[in-house]
Amino acid sequence: MNNRSLLIACLATLGLAVAGWGQADGTDVDNPADPSLSAGIGQAVTSSGEGAWVVGAIRRLTDYSASYSSPSWSPDGQHIAFGFERDGRAKIYVIGSDGSNFRRLTDHPAWAALPTWSPDGRHIAFVSERGVSDIYVTGSDGSDRRNLTNDSHWDWAPSWSPDGQHIAYVSRRGSYGKAEIYAIGSDGSNSRRLTDLPGGVESPSWSPDGRHIAFVFERGASDIYVMGSDGSNPRRLTDRGLTDDSVDYRSPSWSPDGQYIAFESEWYDRVGIYVMGSDGSNPRRLTDDSANYRSPSWSPDGRYIAFESNRDGDWGIYVMDIASYVGGEPTAVDETSWGQIKSLPATGSR
Repeated sequence: MNNRSLLIACLATLGLAVAGWGQADGTDVDNPADPSLSAGIGQAVTSSGEGAWVVGAIRRLTDYSASYSSPSWSPDGQHIAFGFERDGRAKIYVIGSDGSNFRRLTDHPAWAALPTWSPDGRHIAFVSERGVSDIYVTGSDGSDRRNLTNDSHWDWAPSWSPDGQHIAYVSRRGSYGKAEIYAIGSDGSNSRRLTDLPGGVESPSWSPDGRHIAFVFERGASDIYVMGSDGSNPRRLTDRGLTDDSVDYRSPSWSPDGQYIAFESEWYDRVGIYVMGSDGSNPRRLTDDSANYRSPSWSPDGRYIAFESNRDGDWGIYVMDIASYVGGEPTAVDETSWGQIKSLPATGSR
């Protein structure tokens, strides 16, 4: 197995191997988003053991036949970065949170994915495979690109600390090539291992107060865990009673106020998005239809979650209005699991 095949096998758990390739004309896309979709209104649903709950509207930001993955919201709420793969070439792109101004951020022929914004919005960290996978950092306009990690082992899944001083990531540089979570200075200095666990790890996500890191721990099935930002006191958050014992929980994402963690999980052969308290309490499913929903990312005002989905047949980046969830107790819906239809205001407006 070559390096790229092995890397993709490692990242498959993150949902990067999505269906469908784009058009094979070899040209770039100025704006594959359909502006008419920016104001579109869809239905979002959620349910729990106690019944159905209103979430709000879902809108699609992208409208082009290709593979989209791992959206990441900018700190000002105005942009979303994501992986965009067409003709086997994966790049980092950015789109406005209203669906406008789709633009390419990376142009190197090497595969690139998993973008994440710095807290000040000036930089984006991402993974690129140039021999082996390493963590890179670039300006949010695509300038000043630099290699943050550079060794013979795979490094992936970067996550910025809220003070912008550190980046957590996953690496196979540990004993016997086992994946562990590391942290490195945002200037590339002082890389250190945070975990030493008897299984695989994935998807570190720093809490807004900088005190904790949520991550995926896999030993058989995978669960969401949380630990101190120094690697201390790892503990499981997800409850095996929520779904079948063999079901995986992945892609944790903290809400901006630190009260909730969104994540993805399989449910009746479909991958859906859930939200639970940051202590693992009160998990709720936010999606309840025949589509797949993956890689949730909270908006900085906590009102929306961006994600990837094939709900319209092909894969795209979507935004879900969850204000009715985090604003307090959701509104119950009698005799149906469909949420109410309502307009989705521009991100950041009230």
